[in-house]
Amino acid sequence: MASNSEFEHEDFELDDFKKETKKCFQKMIKIKNNRFLVVDEEGLKFKERNKEQCKADDCRFNIQVYRNNDIDRPRGSAVILSVTSPCKQTYMVCCEKNGDQKAVSAKPLEQPLPDQIGSSKHEAVFFMELIPGTSQYRFNSSLWCSWYLSFEDGPEAALMKLVLRKVHKDVDENCSMDLLTC
Repeated sequence: MASNSEFEHEDFELDDFKKETKKCFQKMIKIKNNRFLVVDEEGLKFKERNKEQCKADDCRFNIQVYRNNDIDRPRGSAVILSVTSPCKQTYMVCCEKNGDQKAVSAKPLEQPLPDQIGSSKHEAVFFMELIPGTSQYRFNSSLWCSWYLSFEDGPEAALMKLVLRKVHKDVDENCSMDLLTC
């Protein structure tokens, strides 16, 4: 019988996420109709933006990659998404549970992103998956398998909300997002 040490990487326990220090990039997250994911005092939403408005920090997401050795997890890179609001507060995109509802929120980041996460599930870790045959991505929650970042109509016609949605089929257009260079 093989010992656990044969399967473990140095400084990397089974089911951990470890920050890849040289793999952090900044992207804008865009969906249909030229709408970009932004953060403000009300949270995360998609807003129509022109080229000049896209230069603002509130739509420039840092995508920090984490190394993951859990072979039972879906394909894709483990990432944490963070963004700075107009009031200079940094937030990370997190899954949360409100009663029996699963949701997504912008959680204030009080300290730097963790170097290591000692679990295979975390509120802020998503698996960034390239959608086959496209240049688009989707983000699968590490906390709840098959729950993806998605968008739906907001209270105003011009607004779309970022939500967490259970996906039962391979491709859901409302989970497809473009990552654009800032």
